[in-house]
Amino acid sequence: MPSAHDDSLFDGHRGPRIAIVAGESSGDALGASLIEAVLRRRPDVRFAGIAGPKMQSAGAKSLFPMSRLAVMGYVEVLKRLRELLGIRASLRERCLAERPDLFIGIDAPDFNLGLEKKLKDAGIPTVHYCSPSIWAWRGERVHKIKAATSEVLCLFPFEKPLYDAVGAKATYVGHPLADSMALTPKRSEIRETIGVGEQQLVFTFLPGSRVSEVNFHAELFIETARRLHARYPQAVFLVPLVTRETRDLFDTARYTHKALDLPLRLMFGHAQEAMQAADVILVASGTATLEAMLAKRPMVITYRLTETTYKMVRKKMRLPYVGLPNVLAGRFVVPELLQHEATADNLAQALANYVDNKKLGEALGEFFTEQHATLRQDAAERAADAVLAYLQGRP
Repeated sequence: MPSAHDDSLFDGHRGPRIAIVAGESSGDALGASLIEAVLRRRPDVRFAGIAGPKMQSAGAKSLFPMSRLAVMGYVEVLKRLRELLGIRASLRERCLAERPDLFIGIDAPDFNLGLEKKLKDAGIPTVHYCSPSIWAWRGERVHKIKAATSEVLCLFPFEKPLYDAVGAKATYVGHPLADSMALTPKRSEIRETIGVGEQQLVFTFLPGSRVSEVNFHAELFIETARRLHARYPQAVFLVPLVTRETRDLFDTARYTHKALDLPLRLMFGHAQEAMQAADVILVASGTATLEAMLAKRPMVITYRLTETTYKMVRKKMRLPYVGLPNVLAGRFVVPELLQHEATADNLAQALANYVDNKKLGEALGEFFTEQHATLRQDAAERAADAVLAYLQGRP
């Protein structure tokens, strides 16, 4: 890991410079689409900060591994607090020394908002891309976000009014996933591409993109697959995993829990294809629930945390649901089985309900298509409009 002095952010680049930080794979995808949109119009812009592989491929320089920021839960963060604070302090020093034209924090609010506040107070404009979930929990954060940011770029239409209410600048840009995913997935072609039979029963399992999530969910998902396999012997289970580390964790869990006989097909990436090919999806709460909705497939949402973290989060929750399809609907349209309710028996039964009653999934498909159209706003270009305004001195 580089120190605060052995490398610069922009290597002496004299053109427009944007510091940028993403903390996990979903933020990496958002950042990559934004970088590409900006560079199409202003190829002289340089991006540097903390970036994942997609952002780096798009042209961003990363001074620290993005994976170091991908940690969930109060207890887990405390264990890594010194390291996280050190990374943030190092990046803050570089930004203050090199004075980028703009700082963009992509999600990761616990890391980015504190950094954004320091930079904004020092006269560096700050944009936060992807509003924290103030509509779901810790709504009081809206005031902290207002103080830390020059502008918030919102992915969902219900977010902007929350900022308008307190006089914070916010722009609804839509969601890049809605732009990139087809309104009508070609399931037959996708199944053929990934080697799944047209009539085969397919479950897609998404245990999460973070190491901590896979640690919490691997055994649960394997035991759920065991129960479903007993009920549907011809079924196949697709398990897309984001990194080598998360794949190795899940593979180790297969050995530990004696599940090598189960038709679990681990995949490197290709999560969207695996979702579109599925009959039913089991998904850890997060951005993947939105992808499952855009794939127009029925799903069951689950999540586990440490008991301490769960109790703290539960106290702060403002809504009775956490999954994005339910948040967008303003009601439960898909089941959520969280923490104590997240048992293999419960999950297997909830998934089987969709298999045994096709009409449940068909009704969801119509609603999901409507939501997809609403979120399809050419988000990367709209976000680039906002970013380029700062480079032109007229935010």
